[in-house]
Amino acid sequence: MALSTYSEIKSTVADYLNRADLTAVLPSFVTLAESKFNRELRTRDMLTRVQTTSDDEYVSLPTDFLQHYSLELDAASAQPPMDYIGPQEAKVLKAQNRTASTTYYYTVIDGAFEIIPAPGSDLDLRMVYYAKIPALSDSNTTNWLLTKSPDLYLYSALLEAAPYLKDDDRVQLWAAARQQVMDAMNLESERAMRSTIQLTARRRAF
Repeated sequence: MALSTYSEIKSTVADYLNRADLTAVLPSFVTLAESKFNRELRTRDMLTRVQTTSDDEYVSLPTDFLQHYSLELDAASAQPPMDYIGPQEAKVLKAQNRTASTTYYYTVIDGAFEIIPAPGSDLDLRMVYYAKIPALSDSNTTNWLLTKSPDLYLYSALLEAAPYLKDDDRVQLWAAARQQVMDAMNLESERAMRSTIQLTARRRAF
């Protein structure tokens, strides 16, 4: 059973359901599954690094942005460090008008990173964030998640199909199978990121 492309995942879902009359709705099952992936899944595979330069207090988020991870000044920069604060804290800090702060703060608001205080010159920034999973389509036939976890795509699409087919007996089955894969992926990611942090700390100790 091949599960490496958009066409193959749709065909396999149809086989599992033993239905040949779902061609028009199979893409919807996959799309709905991907929407839930983007809401629920946060693994190191989704982390994306982008470098940019800006002298504006607002830096637009990438179009595939899901969730903030970090915003740092370039390692070679002589500028002070950056610390994340919540939107409410940012409001208070701006009201205090600390324009001579030795630290840059930032928050995420209205589709942008807001830098406080507003930089007076270019800042070289390194942005790390969780990116949306590239959606499968006829023109984008695979992505990293389908390659890594075709079982997650399969069980998720089958779970989306169950209500459409009024097959309530299968909802619990597919939901449990899907959750098992999700939990395993999140655990794998946590272990890998923990190992990376520990290795970095040991290197710094030397």
